[in-house]
Amino acid sequence: MVDARLPAEWLGSIRIDNLSDRAFRILAGALMWCNGQGTDGTIPARYTKYLHPDGDDEAAFDELERAGIWSRGADGYLMSGWSDELRQSTAEEVARYKEAARLRQRAYRERRRNGTSPAAPTHSHPASVTRDVTRDTTDDVTANVGSGSSRERQKEKRAYATRDVTRDAPSPFCAKHPSGTTEPCGACARARTGAGGQPGHVARPRVGLHRRRPQARHRRHMRGLRLPSEP
Repeated sequence: MVDARLPAEWLGSIRIDNLSDRAFRILAGALMWCNGQGTDGTIPARYTKYLHPDGDDEAAFDELERAGIWSRGADGYLMSGWSDELRQSTAEEVARYKEAARLRQRAYRERRRNGTSPAAPTHSHPASVTRDVTRDTTDDVTANVGSGSSRERQKEKRAYATRDVTRDAPSPFCAKHPSGTTEPCGACARARTGAGGQPGHVARPRVGLHRRRPQARHRRHMRGLRLPSEP
């Protein structure tokens, strides 16, 4: 895919600001069409109808010619200063970009197939070399240092936490039955409820203990009373 450029210096440029909205839209369409077709600014007359949704507009064409954006030829228009004034890529430059991309893709497939990471191929365009080196370095660092090591450290931390919790947790059984028992055992019951407990373990209060004590005292009092004997 080829892109068309709108140079930043056009913002505030007197020549561009003086164009009407319709003429500026035709200019943008001309840049996109020429880049897509690789004509380096040449637009045959039969294709000018594609530059605007409403088709040809001779008044806007003349406006662009007066502004020096393009010049009329024998069979269409030629945009002035395609690579320098308009800041567009030539067809030759686009071909080099595509070839560099093809070589990068082939080298990537070879690395994946061989399971190796050879040095990035050297191309004539400096930007492509920079992209290859950056991509390869990032892949290697991520594979050898990044997410894998972090996951291992997290697993170790979770394992340590599990062992600490297991070791410090109080046993739910008594010393006589460390693995539990199916027989009734008061010591195990106290260990489970915290009554007899582990060091530092707070026993849970017994619900209803104080409600039962007055009733027990009343029963003992009643047993101690003696009724008078009948004559």
